[in-house]
Amino acid sequence: MANERSFPVCCYCGACAAFIPDFEKYKEEEVVFDKGCGGTVSKGFCFSFCPRSFAACRLCEGECPRKDYGVCDFSPCASSPEGRILGHYKEIISARATEEGIREVGQDGSVITAMLCEALRSGFIDAAVVAIRTEDWKAEPFVATTPEEVLRGRGSKFTACPSVLAVWEAIDRGYENIAMVGTGCNIEAVRRLQALRDPALELDRVKVLIGLFCTEAFWHRDLVMFLAERGIDIKEVERFYVTKGKFMVVTKDKEYSIPTKDMESCARDTCRICEDFTSQLADVSAGSSGSPEGYTSLIIRTEVGEELVSVSKKAIETKKLDDAGIKKIERLAFNKKMRNYGMILDQMGICSACLTNPYSFTLQASH
Repeated sequence: MANERSFPVCCYCGACAAFIPDFEKYKEEEVVFDKGCGGTVSKGFCFSFCPRSFAACRLCEGECPRKDYGVCDFSPCASSPEGRILGHYKEIISARATEEGIREVGQDGSVITAMLCEALRSGFIDAAVVAIRTEDWKAEPFVATTPEEVLRGRGSKFTACPSVLAVWEAIDRGYENIAMVGTGCNIEAVRRLQALRDPALELDRVKVLIGLFCTEAFWHRDLVMFLAERGIDIKEVERFYVTKGKFMVVTKDKEYSIPTKDMESCARDTCRICEDFTSQLADVSAGSSGSPEGYTSLIIRTEVGEELVSVSKKAIETKKLDDAGIKKIERLAFNKKMRNYGMILDQMGICSACLTNPYSFTLQASH
């Protein structure tokens, strides 16, 4: 429905790339403006798996494979307030890489990098989809098949990456046990595709999904302009990170501190209708929030997630995350849900024919 209040909701996850022949032409804009733009083959089909389609939720019908993967928010474990905020999980811990060299080149203890490297060495996976960056910090999906290639994906990019695009590539290349690292929208896209239960898609080859904590992602073009206005050439940036309400930009010669609230103008529109801070449908979710400096918080959600952590025990060191740390993650997750709730309802009225709210925290609160 046309409406002057509507805005681009595409999260640029890459899920529709397998069904839209001209997906490549949208890469420069980082958004697919027209759902079904591939013609009669894909017309309307993408509505069933797009994480921004607001399609009717089928969790209560008892057939959704999210239950199979242990991440259904309607499970008994999700009936508590904590479950509604963070989604289903088995355990929350802090972790970091045991190898100092890995810790130094990565971020927040480099635990994801360490786990993927060990998972490849052990044969637990044979390919890992990670995000690498161009010279000007545009995030691009990449299929890593060696520990050395995994290292190319270290660090946060803060711009959207069509990670599912590389999942299709990994499947086409014949890999049988694929890991994907992505934000909540990337993870949801894969889960929705798996929910189609179409053997032709071969998504049973996706063995483990590692989700990232995410408040929002930035439009690449807006980030470049924002930094340029402050005299920062994005090609000179060595890394970005967030700490204590500050967006930190590190170049070879200087470190810049920018209040995160000043970055709002760069935020992607689609992030304003997202309620998932902790990648609730992942096998393992990861982020720095709640853990001490130099560590990553890991929310272990499924048996596969437990296996990944177990396989990685030589490569990572772990410790229990205290209640204060867990409460901090819950607070950040709750804040995102509440902050974006109004936008979610508005957008549902604009772009959906579905009147069912697919967001579990709202549905459960009304039960």
